[in-house]
Amino acid sequence: MRRYVKFTTSFRMFFAALLISQVVEAQEKQPPYQPPLFRTTEEQARPALPEQLAVKLIADEDFAPYSFRSRTGSPAGISVEIAIAACEQARLACTVEARPFAEILPALERGEVDVAVTGPRLDADTLAASRMTRPYFRIMGRFAVPNTSTLDTASVSNIAGRRIGVVKDTVHARWLTAYYASTRITPFDDLAAAGAALKAGEVDALFGDNVQVIYWVAGEAASGCCRLLGGAYSDFDYFSRNLAFLTRRDKPELAQTLDYGLDKAQAAGSTAKILRTYLPLDPW
Repeated sequence: MRRYVKFTTSFRMFFAALLISQVVEAQEKQPPYQPPLFRTTEEQARPALPEQLAVKLIADEDFAPYSFRSRTGSPAGISVEIAIAACEQARLACTVEARPFAEILPALERGEVDVAVTGPRLDADTLAASRMTRPYFRIMGRFAVPNTSTLDTASVSNIAGRRIGVVKDTVHARWLTAYYASTRITPFDDLAAAGAALKAGEVDALFGDNVQVIYWVAGEAASGCCRLLGGAYSDFDYFSRNLAFLTRRDKPELAQTLDYGLDKAQAAGSTAKILRTYLPLDPW
């Protein structure tokens, strides 16, 4: 199974520091955009699981910022904290452990744990062996521009003719080729190099993974040079993936109860607070 996104060591180091202190034919073709999801219903009753039922969670130990081992060795990350918040709202007694990626799905399939918080990709094989909660976050794409840029949106017409930096041979580069053929797409070996080019004025905009672009814009390498342009883009044909928890196949009521907890955590503001803790800029 593949992971959702793999962050480089430099992004993990930045994140740890943050914790502690073509116009197409005659008709312009616009890339798809969707705002965040996430309520399952307007109001949902708690499923009839015993209150304070012990539930074992497992998370990938090396998937920052979604899950990782903190400096004390305990599990931490966006997904871990949202899972704990959902458990609290659903009145479940959850504990969480971090393990290597390769161990996550086998542990769930053997019944050693009840919920995989992160790890397996949400594909047909995985879903045949488990149950999925409703999504709690989505991997998306994002533009950034220098603070001095006159661009106010990343629409195809607005950005036509501009130079856009992107990591070469990636889904983000292919997406730009599909939707932004009227721009000058400039490939780089990695996001750090693309960011440096943006800072130096060698490109007019940067496009990449939403969270990684956020960390770059807010990080030391950018030195306050740049800003996000518009909101995040969602496109499941290219780079978008929903993030959800996976529960044991033999416990359908557990997935329903976590859905209830996720809704309650969002309504209470807990989800937004967790995202603000881990992401220095608005992910939407």
